[in-house]
Amino acid sequence: MRGPQPRHPLPADAAGASPTQEGSSCRARRKAVAVRILEAIRKKLPDVLSRPDLEMVALDYFRRLGHDNHRRLSKVYAWEEKKSKASWGAQIVDYEKIAAAAAVEAMKPADLNRFLVVCALVSDLYCPGYDPKQSLAKDSNLARTALRYKIDTAKLVASIRAELPSQTKSCKARTPRQKAETQNLQK
Repeated sequence: MRGPQPRHPLPADAAGASPTQEGSSCRARRKAVAVRILEAIRKKLPDVLSRPDLEMVALDYFRRLGHDNHRRLSKVYAWEEKKSKASWGAQIVDYEKIAAAAAVEAMKPADLNRFLVVCALVSDLYCPGYDPKQSLAKDSNLARTALRYKIDTAKLVASIRAELPSQTKSCKARTPRQKAETQNLQK
């Protein structure tokens, strides 16, 4: 019994050679075919993306964000992070599966548009451990988007400071080892 065959985006006969064959001429033909297919698709793209295209773009963008941003998005959207056993025995969270199954497929087109914007902004949630007091850069996507939507960030900062004063005082009293242990627990 044969195992599952690898799926290649271009058939071997369309590219002029099998995907496993080596050689620069084979790669050049394969690339030329892929470029022509892309050009043909680009010419046929409508003004408004169809649902499958929008899902493809959202999931592809999500895949490119990286693990830390997957975790941040999962928290922003309150997705349940179900752990499963990996082939090597570790417990992992398949964020791509969560995003594809639970979220993106269930979103309405307007929600997909919002999801793409949130994907573009989520990396600005990173707070460097070496300088936790570092403020959000004014030229960051998050700050520029807040300005564009007329969000009063000064008011938000004041409300956060009012909500979290006890945590900042207790953070200063802890030893470096206690801080490290807390950070490890949060990961």
